[in-house]
Amino acid sequence: MSKLNKAIGGYMELELPYREQPWLDGALKYNSARSAFVSLLEQLNIRSIWMPRYICDSMISAVTRQGIQIYFYSINQNFEIAENVTPSRSTPLLYVNYFGLCEPQAQEVINHFGPDSVIIDNAQALFSKPFDCLGTIYSPRKFFGVPDGGLLFTKYPNAQPPKIRDDSSINRMTHLISRLSGGPESTYAEYVRAEKEIGLLPVMAMSNLTNRLLGSIDYDKSRRLRARNAKYLQKILGKKNKLAIELPKDAAPLCYPFYSNVQTLSRAEMIENRIFVPSYWTEVLSRVTEDSFEARMVTDVFYIPCDQRYQIQDLQALVNLFVPRA
Repeated sequence: MSKLNKAIGGYMELELPYREQPWLDGALKYNSARSAFVSLLEQLNIRSIWMPRYICDSMISAVTRQGIQIYFYSINQNFEIAENVTPSRSTPLLYVNYFGLCEPQAQEVINHFGPDSVIIDNAQALFSKPFDCLGTIYSPRKFFGVPDGGLLFTKYPNAQPPKIRDDSSINRMTHLISRLSGGPESTYAEYVRAEKEIGLLPVMAMSNLTNRLLGSIDYDKSRRLRARNAKYLQKILGKKNKLAIELPKDAAPLCYPFYSNVQTLSRAEMIENRIFVPSYWTEVLSRVTEDSFEARMVTDVFYIPCDQRYQIQDLQALVNLFVPRA
């Protein structure tokens, strides 16, 4: 007599809804966006690539560990490529859809260089559709409370996900579960540990745990709330923002980048008031000049949360504290 495929009985698990997720149709599922990126490069036999200076070190180290040569380029204040670059099918160009606000720029890059020469990094743009290019990569954990995971959409017909599946996700759940019963301060060290661990993992397929968690998310509601919150911040802060932010129609960005032309709280004062905003990315300063646009994005820009956890009154309170008399 053979065993049942599904266990019956035993103790109860967490109750998670299950929703159809058409946005995942066609995605190759990995344990991280970096893994998805590296896997695509390996399957395309890429030995050199153009990458922006304004990008996290984890993406760069993932490439260099494969022995792939990197040619760097800079971007301007409109997030456009600011140097002469010569991508090709054998030396493609990676363009980042920064904060989910650069969809027009990404499409222009594809139009200019051709779809067979471009890879789009949508790690900060989960709600942007895949582009018609070599590949589009995503990082769901930047938008939802999942322990890891990456997605790849590619026009390359022979692309395959890894056969080995990540089974270590459960070890990166502590900070996520703890936030259900308290604030982020007490388990921030666990979050840092989990992020570091993900960076050391080999290329693997997405874990069953992460896949199940993604299947429980109300994706459309999250997108609508982010879009609403971003529009509110743009309405209130747009005239105080040195960045010429243009929200594409129904844009649901990772955050609202704010380069203030008025006095704001300092980062230390923000932390004292339990306002936690990330930095993108301090390591970039080692690759750019002090007066560059990229350097200002690291040192002078605040990345204000606009995600689905917040109502308009939350953002009103934040803005009134962060930018007095806003």
